[in-house]
Amino acid sequence: MYLTVATKQDIEKAGVDIKQVQFYNSEEIVLARQLSKGELKVAEGKVRIENGKSIEEIIIPANTPGICELNDEKTLKVSFDTGDGKSIPFLVERKGDMATSGSYFKIGAKKWERTARGQQIGKVDYQGQIYNLVRGANSRLMIDKSILNKVDRNTHVAKGRKL
Repeated sequence: MYLTVATKQDIEKAGVDIKQVQFYNSEEIVLARQLSKGELKVAEGKVRIENGKSIEEIIIPANTPGICELNDEKTLKVSFDTGDGKSIPFLVERKGDMATSGSYFKIGAKKWERTARGQQIGKVDYQGQIYNLVRGANSRLMIDKSILNKVDRNTHVAKGRKL
């Protein structure tokens, strides 16, 4: 199920640490950046040559499990891979200027640009580098519905009292 502001509040009210919740991305996310010649050896993602340029791609398939590394009122930074700086921001989706309880957490970017073909490309800080968000601009955070059904029960059976 999609994570909404209300769902996040319900989880927190139940005393569950949001950093202990398993998250998933709703769509495939593809980050890409052009590499300089000196960076070719350092690239961790998949490298491909396109029009004579070296492009590094990071692919996060849909429904990849992730963990929350940063939690504040409007942003959750979720990491789908091990290593420093490998987290992606998900921001509360706004309807106009308002965030409502039904608002989803949608992938965020430092800046959005439109291509000549009208496609939205986001600029995302990942591993200390700026990547283009070439696929997954509408990706939202999801959680396993069973987290909402977790109940901590403290049971005590009385032994009775005799005279």
